[in-house]
Amino acid sequence: MVWILGGDVDEEQGTESIEKITSLVTDAGGEVTGTDIWGKRALAYPIKKNSEGYYLQANFEIDGLKTQGFERAIYADQSIIRHLLVRDENSTDIADEEPEQ
Repeated sequence: MVWILGGDVDEEQGTESIEKITSLVTDAGGEVTGTDIWGKRALAYPIKKNSEGYYLQANFEIDGLKTQGFERAIYADQSIIRHLLVRDENSTDIADEEPEQ
C-alpha cells in the first residue's frame, strides 16, 4: 500500500502514520513485511488543497476477506489524502493448482 499525507506533515507524523497502519494490519490478523518513507514530494495536481504530499509505503500480508474493513479504517483517517492498495499477483502463498477436468 502507498498512501499520501498532507504536505504540512513532518517525519514524526509520518512515523506515527506507519505505526497506525501497522497496528491496523496486525489487528486484522496480517503481518507487515516492510515499510518505507518516500518523503515529501510535489503532487501532479492539488488534492484537498495540498500541492505537496508526504508519501509512505507498507508491504504486508492480510487475508483478502479482511481488506474491506481495513480500507474502511483508511478512509476514516482524515490525515490520509490518497491511498492505493494493490494485491501482489506473484505471491508465493497463492496455490498454483491445475483445474480439475
